[in-house]
Amino acid sequence: CQIGGNLSSNAGGTGVLAYGNARELCLGVEVVLPTGEVFDDLRKLKKDNTGYDLKNLFVGAEGTLGVITAAVLKLFPKPKGREVAFAGLSSPQAALSLFSLAMDRAGASLTAFELIAKRPYDFTLKHGQGITRPLADDWPWYALMQVSSGRSEEDGKALIEEILSAGLEQGIVGDAVVSASLAQGDAFWNFRETLPECQKPEGASIKHDISVPIASIPEFIEKAAGVVQTVCPGARVVCFGHMGDGNLHYNISRPLDWQDDPFLELYHPMNKAVHDVVRSFHGSISAEHGIGQLKRDELIATAPPMAIDLMRRVKAAFDPAGIMNPGKVI
Repeated sequence: CQIGGNLSSNAGGTGVLAYGNARELCLGVEVVLPTGEVFDDLRKLKKDNTGYDLKNLFVGAEGTLGVITAAVLKLFPKPKGREVAFAGLSSPQAALSLFSLAMDRAGASLTAFELIAKRPYDFTLKHGQGITRPLADDWPWYALMQVSSGRSEEDGKALIEEILSAGLEQGIVGDAVVSASLAQGDAFWNFRETLPECQKPEGASIKHDISVPIASIPEFIEKAAGVVQTVCPGARVVCFGHMGDGNLHYNISRPLDWQDDPFLELYHPMNKAVHDVVRSFHGSISAEHGIGQLKRDELIATAPPMAIDLMRRVKAAFDPAGIMNPGKVI
């Protein structure tokens, strides 16, 4: 994982709620163009309205317009306090209510809010190395929440405990634990980061990196589960992701009694079914992982024709010979 690649794909991740995507962290770039010319836009300005914002053509373009060779990035002070909590919840709607409560109480101090369904949680307990159970009891859904304080560790701890206490009183939260140390907080995050690897031992999967409006997440999850079963009865939905910015990793593992190859033959109908639901909520079929060549044809087929036409005009203006990362995006 390198800065140039992160900028070229406008990478996101668990920190987007607090700090934004790569594009929001970039003040300036240096780019080598297809002609060999060097475009130097390494200014360190937060405000600059002198014409088109050219750097943002290259950030997220996946190397199709030029190669980013240097960048000016925003830096943030390291929080003095970082508190992490793991909560057990009854439903995605409860998770949405907890997120709204946390935003209301913590505001910008809420630096992460992750949603985890029971199935990926169970996969991680089953297959993860050195993983310990965050909560004593099982719940249908879980949230990992982080509150950061620029003043002191005590401030962050008091704030996250206030949020969870209110959530318990309102019946939003079923159970919760706050990290007692930095090591335990890191262990909670390790649990979250281990989720994708722990899906692999369960066999073939069809993965989706999608985003919908945050308020639509519960309805999307319910509707998408139905279309998955229509395409492949018995398929296992493995849903987790960055609820705080609307980005879900909506993955589908093969049915227990299926082999990998027959399931993977359903790749295209499954993708279409899930992505049709995403579009019905005015969402995105690629929240943070880009288009590349895997999603290129679907982007071209489903994006507004004017958007594709404008992107192709930009591509032709910068790279008329088509030598920059050919065959990707458009």
